Amino acid sequence: MPKIAVCIKQIPLIEEANFDATTKTIKRDGPNVISAFDLRAISLAVALKNSHGAETTVVTMGPPQARGALVDALAMGMDHAVHLEDRAFAGADTLATARALALWLARGNFDLIMLGKYSLDAETGQVGPEIAELIGAAQITGARKLEIDGRTIRAERESDEGFDEVEAEMPAVITCAERVAQPVKVKPGASEKAETKPIQIVRAADLGADAKEFGLAGSPTWVQEVRVVTTPKTECRLIDAEDPERAATEVMSALEGLGALKPRVHDRRQIAAARRASKRGRDVWIICETDLEGRITRGTLELLSRGDELASKLGGAVVAVGFDAGITRHAGVLASFGADQVIAIDHPVLSLYTPETAAEAVAKLTSIHAPWGILIGATERGRDWGPRLAARLGLGLTGDAIDIELDAENRMVALKPAFGGNIVAPIYSKTFPQMATVRPGVLELAAPSEAKQAEIQTVRVEVSAPKSRLIKAHSTLDPTIVPLEGAEVVVGIGTGVGGPDGVTKVAAFARVLGAAMCATRRVTDQGWVPRQLQVGLTGKAIDPRLYIAVGVRGAPNHTCGLKRAQTVVAINNDADALIFERANIGLVADWETILPALQDAFQRRLQ
Repeated sequence: MPKIAVCIKQIPLIEEANFDATTKTIKRDGPNVISAFDLRAISLAVALKNSHGAETTVVTMGPPQARGALVDALAMGMDHAVHLEDRAFAGADTLATARALALWLARGNFDLIMLGKYSLDAETGQVGPEIAELIGAAQITGARKLEIDGRTIRAERESDEGFDEVEAEMPAVITCAERVAQPVKVKPGASEKAETKPIQIVRAADLGADAKEFGLAGSPTWVQEVRVVTTPKTECRLIDAEDPERAATEVMSALEGLGALKPRVHDRRQIAAARRASKRGRDVWIICETDLEGRITRGTLELLSRGDELASKLGGAVVAVGFDAGITRHAGVLASFGADQVIAIDHPVLSLYTPETAAEAVAKLTSIHAPWGILIGATERGRDWGPRLAARLGLGLTGDAIDIELDAENRMVALKPAFGGNIVAPIYSKTFPQMATVRPGVLELAAPSEAKQAEIQTVRVEVSAPKSRLIKAHSTLDPTIVPLEGAEVVVGIGTGVGGPDGVTKVAAFARVLGAAMCATRRVTDQGWVPRQLQVGLTGKAIDPRLYIAVGVRGAPNHTCGLKRAQTVVAINNDADALIFERANIGLVADWETILPALQDAFQRRLQ
């Protein structure tokens, strides 16, 4: 009978959370709920209780009012509840949170520890991998499917191109994606019964560690200030769509006037050809990623571009780090975007990715070279192993940053969005090297230098045997559609298209335009398109010169991913849809009526 612990977080409803511009703090006096991904973890635990006879415990760390979340979890079918509640825990960042939870969890001899993939208030997914590192367990993040066979776990883990088939032995930490289970429906009378069940209270002193390890005192990161993000409404030109052909002609004329039909001419910062010397404590490390075809990702080139700018100010070098000797064949392109050195970490087990070996390998290299900072893409893979590295070295980590700045003392300032992108928190770290994962698509590419060359090193490190196994990587993306990253033209799909048949029609339109395709969260939740095409708060950020939104409602959690889109065309039959507040050109129309006319107009233009 497996023992399962589920860690949950109580958060304010995003739409109800208020920001106090005077005190620069979030007012959490509105209703609080269990984070949506944590509900999936509870559902999976209850399902395993029913199928495998598991004993389940729900645990949270928070103020007295977080007790309500535990009662709700008990009503959903969890057996036991534990509340880490102490003023000493207040103000904890992800590492301090993981440290407290790990100390309690380690005593319980749990076979499985489950969490949501991330919390929706801060959009972090760091606590799960950090707990796994601190207790020495295997981890599977973003699990969308999970099976248990004895002590072996088989799962499908979300990836940037589809999903990975993975295996691990218990004990293991699992973070749950949305599709792993549906939320539990509370049975009549269950809530009243849950109110009478005991809840174990755990204080900081009960954990047997110095109180300075917890809360604000034990947090290696802190927020200097909070910046309010004001997004001005776009002046939307509404075009009469009663005559589709005439409307399409008018749209094309308007796009021509806005310059949206011509490829952009980028004014990019030029990478210098000179190679900088490495300096201990001043180098900027960029962790490189490749796609399933072995190509360097655009996100890696964006990080190198920003790293080049940082290193020039710091007086150090840009070091591109890859996980196997094969990275050296990309030395030319890495150098052209700013790398002064390329380090290939060589070990047989690194050829097949696992988060624990990646973290261990980079940790050993970091201890030798002591870089100023480490930048990792906030990809599925970067979010998987990056927090584990931070926990291993006791480092502060800002996750999912949208920009990296330097302050007057040359400290890293990682800008992190929260609460639907309505605020941005500049986050600092007390520890070195400083770390951040950075969202792909938010940093500008530099103009590459074909003359630049990088020093190449292959470094052999000893790493422990993997705790998990990558069986096979799968792509679920349509190869006939232009890739989303870096696309000049993107067609966005909302639930207004009605279903998979509508998606097929919109995809045909995108192919005619030579456009990429993306979707809102609701569309990917329905499984109409792969989750990898989701744009917005919990998806990707894009910067096309032209974005055409088809049946998109325009909720802020989608449009925050469109902030750098130059021209937006919105098609929606609801004149009050929020998307028109972000659009330059609007068509209040049935998309199935107007889209064929637009497709014909674009085809004539392309010819």
